[in-house]
Amino acid sequence: MQTETHENKFFRIWFCCYPILFGIAYSQAVVFTSNQNTKFISGLALANYQDIASDWMAKISDPFPVFSHILKWQYELLGLIAGVHVAYLFLLALYAMTAVWLVGHIVERDDYRPRILFVFSLMWMFIHFVWVRHKWLTLIPDGLSDQYILGEYYQPCVFGVLLLTGTAAYVSSRTILAAACLISAALVHPTYVIAAIMIAASIIVLPANRLLEISWRQRLIFMSLFSFVIGAYAFWLIHHLASGDPAIAKQAHKLLAENRIPHHAKISQWDLQKTITFMVVGFAAAWFDRKQLIGQLIFVLLLVVVATLIWSQVAYSPTFVVTAPWRVSAYIAPLSWIILFSVIARWIQRLINKEVFWSFSQFIKVSSLCVLIFCAVGITDLTNRYESKKELGYYAISRFIENYHQRGFQYLIPIEESNIRLEAGVPVFATWKTHPTKDSEFLVWYERIETARTVYETKVDPFNILTVLKAQALTHVIWRSADGDYPYSQAGRQTYSDTYFSLWDMR
Repeated sequence: MQTETHENKFFRIWFCCYPILFGIAYSQAVVFTSNQNTKFISGLALANYQDIASDWMAKISDPFPVFSHILKWQYELLGLIAGVHVAYLFLLALYAMTAVWLVGHIVERDDYRPRILFVFSLMWMFIHFVWVRHKWLTLIPDGLSDQYILGEYYQPCVFGVLLLTGTAAYVSSRTILAAACLISAALVHPTYVIAAIMIAASIIVLPANRLLEISWRQRLIFMSLFSFVIGAYAFWLIHHLASGDPAIAKQAHKLLAENRIPHHAKISQWDLQKTITFMVVGFAAAWFDRKQLIGQLIFVLLLVVVATLIWSQVAYSPTFVVTAPWRVSAYIAPLSWIILFSVIARWIQRLINKEVFWSFSQFIKVSSLCVLIFCAVGITDLTNRYESKKELGYYAISRFIENYHQRGFQYLIPIEESNIRLEAGVPVFATWKTHPTKDSEFLVWYERIETARTVYETKVDPFNILTVLKAQALTHVIWRSADGDYPYSQAGRQTYSDTYFSLWDMR
């Protein structure tokens, strides 16, 4: 009896600390990484970060207004780096807590339930641990077409965690909370609107609702609240992010699907191994949990995903593929892995009960040591990433431009160099990674990309370069040393040079 008391105390402490420990062991990428260079522009402009408000991308239609205001508040409250990392740590903690919450509804409610939850939580931390995540990518619960919820860094898509939390709330009969979570995920990241609709529409008709004793009245209230808010939001999105001109939309969607994001839109470019793994894991999870709501939900959503994949091949449409109806796979993947790991956790717990390898008290001691190591590695990894960042090519010139910049300067930079804009906090002409969402603005962006390519790849006649730059109100050009000598030196003055880049004043 005394042992059980100590064990229960340990479990209470463990599950209180687990979400934060999970987030630390997961680690994070540095600010700014990849999509942050696109998704952070409007929010940092609202927060008056450097001179980003002067950038063209800060003046276009913002597809993430809720996220932009969240980022603004974080920046004003905690600063840039702390605000970003603390916010992501909170969402990682919510993700970890939600996974345990879901497993609590999957496993039997008996005396061994806390042990099963403990074993599951360790395995869930292990596959998300930064070293494991980088070494065995196929273990990561990501969806199709390189879509994911967590990824390496803070951005709007990580609020997809709320889709999982909403599911956990629903199976706990907290239908109002469930609706609020699904709505919140879609409000932060508009591409979750379709996923949230699929989840909400599927979840209310599943037979397992009877086992959970969720009445039709509760389901009607859930769906009414969800439909009202999401319907109004979808109506706003259509008018805010669409020009209304079918010809413009068709042209923009074709360029987006076939030139900018073919790795997301074209099934032929997807990783075959990850696609097969996703399908196998999904259908296996649905079978193991077929009598409960989560398994039934996964099965229905998998059928919807398969149907959208077939339709995209039979009747290819750029507009259809850029809406990415299979993005719900990013939600299905972690949900499927949660079910499979709950099955494995029950099996491991039975072995421990039989003391095949260790007693449970020995297992706790070994596990606690591993968790401490995971967290130490996570902290070290984040620290090392910031140190390594200083060695990257764009870092030195970004620091120079940050201090050199004056209001009114506009920079033409190589289109692949997406980090300089936010790292230096200055307005740049265009980069390949960062593009608008609205169709008409996307076409303007594409024209800018073509202009930049003309300067960097075609190389305009030196006597005409000033005409090109003046037409676009550009004052400075950044040139990569790897591309050879700057061909327009006669029309400008060099103000900076290092191993990787030089900066030319073209006024």
